[in-house]
Parts: sequence; C-alpha cells; structure tokens
Amino acid sequence: MGETISHVIENFLLEWGIDKLLTVTVDNASSNSVNISYLKNVMKDWPTNILSNEHLHVRCCAHIVNLIVCDGLKEINVSVVKIRNAIRFVRSSPSRLLAFKKCVENLHIECKKSLCLDVATRWNSTYLMLEAAEKFEKVFVRLDQSEPRYMSYFLEVDSKGNKKKHRAT
Repeated sequence: MGETISHVIENFLLEWGIDKLLTVTVDNASSNSVNISYLKNVMKDWPTNILSNEHLHVRCCAHIVNLIVCDGLKEINVSVVKIRNAIRFVRSSPSRLLAFKKCVENLHIECKKSLCLDVATRWNSTYLMLEAAEKFEKVFVRLDQSEPRYMSYFLEVDSKGNKKKHRAT
C-alpha cells in the first residue's frame, strides 16, 4: 500500500513540475515511513535535491499532540468512559433525549451546548465532549433518579464475570 501511494505522489510531483521539495508532513503511520523512504531514494538523483533530503520527513505536530493528549487521557480513562456512557444513554433514543431536555428545563440550566461524543481521530473532541457534559452534571444526577435503565450503562464486569455498579458522575 505504501509503495502504491509513493508512486502516485511521485507521479503528481512530476506532472505538476514540482522538483524542489524540502519537507513532507505526515503522521506516524508505518505506510508513511515507506512513502518517505521511497521519495528520498527517487529524489536523491534529482538535480534540485535540497539538503540531501535530510529534512524531508516532518512529523505532523497535530498528530503528535493527539498522541500526547490520548496518553494523558489514559490517566482519567475510567471517568471519561463513564461520561461517554452517560452521553450514549441520552443520545440512544428520542425519548431519552426528551427526558434529558426536560431535566435541563426543570433544573433551569441555561446552556445552549448539546451533548456530543468524542471521536478517536480528533484530538480535541474528548475535550469538547467533557466541556459540554460538565454543564449538565446536575442533569445526569437527576437522570439517575428518573430513568431506571440509566445505571445499566455503567455496569462493569470484573475478572470473575460478576457485574458491579459504578456511579455515573
């Protein structure tokens, strides 16, 4: 796969008349290492080779930040999973979402944010999920009292296969 992409990149560079290339910014995928190695070999014979392709491979800073954030989130993973489960519960059916909105109204919470789930490939999406959920902390407590199936979203199975409950918020 990496070699196929490398050939396509080389063909586009030639087609577009790009013969001076200082850097290529990519994430840490192994196929990208193959791409960069191939391009280095191909471009070493180009008369316009810049700095012997020493700096051709530049790792994507956003990807590195994403890896750092994901690693840091592992420290609070249990809490993040509970919040994610609470949001999944609310968003899993129109009636649950309606019950959630009713609790928001009853508690006089003046927040226009909506609940969202995080996406593994977007480094700030967990932050956005947590930021929105924090505004509705009291609502999640109220759901615990008004929705009988709410707590089942927080059951964990221990190593012996026994289910145990954990608080949602």
